Amino acid sequence: MIPWILVLVMPVAVLLAAVFSLGRLSRLGELTAFIASGTSLARVASPIIVSSVAISLAVLAYGEFLLPQANRRSEEIKEVRIKGEKRRQDARYRDNVHYQGEQGRTYYAQRYDVELKSLANVIVHEYRDGRLSRRIDAKRAYWDGAQWVFIDGATRTFAENGERVSTFSKFELRDLVERPEDFMRAEISPDEMNVRELRRYIDRLRRSGGPVDKYLVDLYFKFSFPFTNLIFAVIGAALASAKRKPSMATGFGLTLFISFTYYGILRIGQALGHSGLIPPLLAAWMGNFVFLAIGAVLLYRANQ
Repeated sequence: MIPWILVLVMPVAVLLAAVFSLGRLSRLGELTAFIASGTSLARVASPIIVSSVAISLAVLAYGEFLLPQANRRSEEIKEVRIKGEKRRQDARYRDNVHYQGEQGRTYYAQRYDVELKSLANVIVHEYRDGRLSRRIDAKRAYWDGAQWVFIDGATRTFAENGERVSTFSKFELRDLVERPEDFMRAEISPDEMNVRELRRYIDRLRRSGGPVDKYLVDLYFKFSFPFTNLIFAVIGAALASAKRKPSMATGFGLTLFISFTYYGILRIGQALGHSGLIPPLLAAWMGNFVFLAIGAVLLYRANQ
């Protein structure tokens, strides 16, 4: 979990660095001398701002190339070494299977047998234009080498004029594009995907007719969170340059307060976006927009 924790605490570290470095200049009167000589506060703080931009870009690249693998590894350690479960690729059975397929299909199954390539107590939902058009229930479905065969079940077809139900003892579906290896893949969370993987998953989910807002929030969040470092640097520069010089203890306390407040707003925005109450882009960037406005106002007042 250390790589993920480093990403979380990096904005706090940037805020502390900005408050302590400029705060020392302010307490020694050097910042006053800069401003009295005609040098703006923004010019004095420019090394911190430039450094925070570089840190933001580094965190963005870190989150794309290194963090997903670390999160997958930590999840594997928790499941296999701590909980004592089998590795996903080593287990013969997968329980409680949920798979978002192509062409508007969603699969649910109580168990998938890797060796026999069969699904037990399987349900298939087919969506057209965002509406459920057909549902297939079967006690078992197996791969015969060329197609999926459903055993002992029923199909329910939904139309505007009502519902039609038909039962079957054997039902062959040649148009299913999903193959046995698709159900062997482990379901991973957005934290364990990079941007490219998450984009592909969202595209597949959108083609299948499923809701994508939750995953769009997580996708935009991968871009918004790294730039928290830049916003916190602006806020730190403004706080350290205020007319009332904060002490070291006060600066540390302000840093903790701002950090907890930001993370609270961040989680509220994510929750609202996941529930569909606000657009995904706004949900991911809401905390940044609020604190960027606060930082701009504080920096303007400190420069007066």
